[in-house]
Amino acid sequence: MKYKFLELENPNHYDLEALEVGVTSNCNFKCSYCCAYSRDDNQSIGAKEVISILQDVPTIRRVRLSGGEVTLKYQDCLDIVRYCSTHGIETQLNTNASLLNATRVQQLEEAGVTTIHISFNFTTAEEFSRYYKLHPSVYTKIRENIALCAQASFDTVLETLLFEETTHHLTEIADHVYALGVRTHEIQNSISMGHSGWSAIAAREDLKKAVQELIAHRREDSTIYFTCMDRFAQELGFEEQPGVYFSNCIEGKKQLHLHGNGDVLISELCYPVIIGNIYKGTVLKDIYKNMPDKLADFLERQPCPALEAMFPSHS
Repeated sequence: MKYKFLELENPNHYDLEALEVGVTSNCNFKCSYCCAYSRDDNQSIGAKEVISILQDVPTIRRVRLSGGEVTLKYQDCLDIVRYCSTHGIETQLNTNASLLNATRVQQLEEAGVTTIHISFNFTTAEEFSRYYKLHPSVYTKIRENIALCAQASFDTVLETLLFEETTHHLTEIADHVYALGVRTHEIQNSISMGHSGWSAIAAREDLKKAVQELIAHRREDSTIYFTCMDRFAQELGFEEQPGVYFSNCIEGKKQLHLHGNGDVLISELCYPVIIGNIYKGTVLKDIYKNMPDKLADFLERQPCPALEAMFPSHS
């Protein structure tokens, strides 16, 4: 299926079709923009538990494994991917790619992973090292692993966060994405996250110019997905076209987040409100039938931090 196939649909009914699983909250990076819920709390959830949940929820069509850094729980990820691929469930691994290698890439490919999703915000080892405070060799390793992924049969997606460090460099970053052999580039609009203290969002005109320039720069055999812009794309004059998508938000509508301690969140990124816990009686297959009050309130109001930041009058 096409990357973000669920987000390319306009949700007109609510059902649990996608589950984001925080297999671990621990990470070998300390990114300032990280949205992880309870980062580094040492909570994790194993493959056996995740598979048991999937067996109980027949509506799930995609599982996204996130962290922390998912490959710190590599064997669990591999086991989950194997189960999903044999049961018709799409899988996405969100990783910084620093702990991948040729063997792991091959194992994930053979297990049937659908998508490897990797953060990519800088074009030089020096810039990477300055921002993340990691040795430049880590950047070299990440680029090597991206190239390995790009040669595999699964989809490789590089995601760039649109914020002050990248806003004026998107076309340059896109050139590197292409040179690495990757043909799918996702631009994640930075949003204010009260739970993490992050508020380095792009100014409206800077965002508009950056998006327009990137669309004009797109190569014919590449695809760009813009995320967290769907609620104001039309107001800024953005239109979808072949190879350019402004994906719909499905957080809370078709997708929920499962943390390692069993907490169920509406969205880890933009609305980290707990609506239950699988170890305390929450039954995921029934969550839209016996809807928690906080989920019902979210669906009624549909708050959007990206829209509120870009157009405060909408809030």
